[in-house]
Amino acid sequence: MTTTPIDREFAEKFMKSVDEPFKYGVYWLFHEWWDEAPDPAIDAYRAELGLIEGSDSFLAERFLPEPTTLDRLAECPPESLGAYFRQFVVENNLEADLARNYREYNEELTQSGKLDRLPDDLSYMMLRGFQIHDILHVLTGYTSRPMGELGLAAFYLAQLRFPYHAMRMAVTAAHVAFVSPAGITKAMDAIAEGWLYGRRTPNLSFHRWEDELDAPLHELRERFGIETEAMAV
Repeated sequence: MTTTPIDREFAEKFMKSVDEPFKYGVYWLFHEWWDEAPDPAIDAYRAELGLIEGSDSFLAERFLPEPTTLDRLAECPPESLGAYFRQFVVENNLEADLARNYREYNEELTQSGKLDRLPDDLSYMMLRGFQIHDILHVLTGYTSRPMGELGLAAFYLAQLRFPYHAMRMAVTAAHVAFVSPAGITKAMDAIAEGWLYGRRTPNLSFHRWEDELDAPLHELRERFGIETEAMAV
């Protein structure tokens, strides 16, 4: 274990992401961190997850279905969550991502020993987060453009206080501070809005959204208190 809170070899990888965040993304940083992550930080992230209402029962269930198919989404009624989900996938050329099995990659890393210090609950929420990421785009109204992705990341962080999204904020803040100051205003607007949006919205991560694909999108937003009119990214 390193004698400094932030391992200096990991810090080099962090700076690589800061230099070129679209080439070396936070996804890679997340999986690199656990070898040398400080024990208090790991414990704190696990504790934060346990403090969120509904986390205990959802984590115990470990709901992780097979990826939803385009054929299944094509069966959904007009104006439903599934219909809008399909539209989002097709318009953004995400067909390959829809079927990608992140579980297999996670299992490979786990077997290699690289994730030995990643708590099981956090590992599960990372996998589940990838499964519902595009569904949350649809529910919240965030686009797939860079500021939409950043706003959604801040939304996630406000709801889960999860390390992946915290790293995303850190990389973005460092990039606009030291590499691209012209992006400060747009980035901070997206982060601030996403954070407040996530704070005022009931938690969306502990729900079986795959069971709601046929439900009208506007009814789901009303039921879960998702106020898309207030967001602008």
